[in-house]
Amino acid sequence: MRKKIWKKLAAAVLATSLVFSLTACGSEKKDKDASAAEVKTEAGEKSEEKTEGGKEVKKITFAYRNTGNWPVTGDDENGNPTGYDIDVLREVDALLEEYEFEYVGTSYDDAYVGLEAGNYDAALTNAFWTEARAEKYLIPEQNLGASVLILVKTKDHPEIKDLHDLSEAGLKLAPLLAGNGMYYVVKQYNDANPDAKVNIDPTDDSTYVAGSVEELVAGRYDAVIETKPSFESKVIAEDGDLHGLLNDISYSEFTLANTYPMFSKSVGEDFLNEFNTALKTVVDNGKASEISQKFFGYDLWNYDFSK
Repeated sequence: MRKKIWKKLAAAVLATSLVFSLTACGSEKKDKDASAAEVKTEAGEKSEEKTEGGKEVKKITFAYRNTGNWPVTGDDENGNPTGYDIDVLREVDALLEEYEFEYVGTSYDDAYVGLEAGNYDAALTNAFWTEARAEKYLIPEQNLGASVLILVKTKDHPEIKDLHDLSEAGLKLAPLLAGNGMYYVVKQYNDANPDAKVNIDPTDDSTYVAGSVEELVAGRYDAVIETKPSFESKVIAEDGDLHGLLNDISYSEFTLANTYPMFSKSVGEDFLNEFNTALKTVVDNGKASEISQKFFGYDLWNYDFSK
């Protein structure tokens, strides 16, 4: 834990003269959270906090989705940022003495608008790697987590297990947000399977992403792609908003998509390298697995990340 040093002025009276000298004689210890109020509010600016070596601490601001993304990111009952991604990042932050991470809850769209405007240093949106994102942002080599993807079908098609089955059966997949990670997952599959492609119907409605279970049950299309945490919280959980539709559908896990924070290029390659090393440490030492069990109820790091 970093300590913040405050200089005090002390007067020492010399016995043989009336000369006073001012010296720094004390230091006050504070942890990172208690010192957050001292940090400047502009994203990416240096704070007044210093490391033990006297170096200025730089603040890195993460815009995270605080609605519709639980338990990956969200707010606790007191409105504080929490979730799998944020708790893993707190472990990373503890290893980076020269940086201070701050979290700002917002929407998916605002996270990227703010990133482009320089209001945030990173967007934390459960984002998949895509070629377009790699050109636009800095993305660490080490993934922060992963989304297990579920193919949800009507109850009449329990035999459909993956995209290949969907193509072979000639069934219709829900529209996908153009440029979104879901779109890229299907595009990658199509590139690798030119003789068994799934038709992609793109949309530019950012609130749509990959369709909905309600529309699936209503017969608008035959299949929809969901992330496992979202599907479990909405449909599987007894208190989920769509739990009543569970008997009208079938579903299966079919692939895994690694997830990453998207950093502004202004943070620089030096920071990205330090971040990547620290994140890899948190994964390798088992902390990320513990946090996964806490929020998801399973260890996502037991899945095959080579898929």
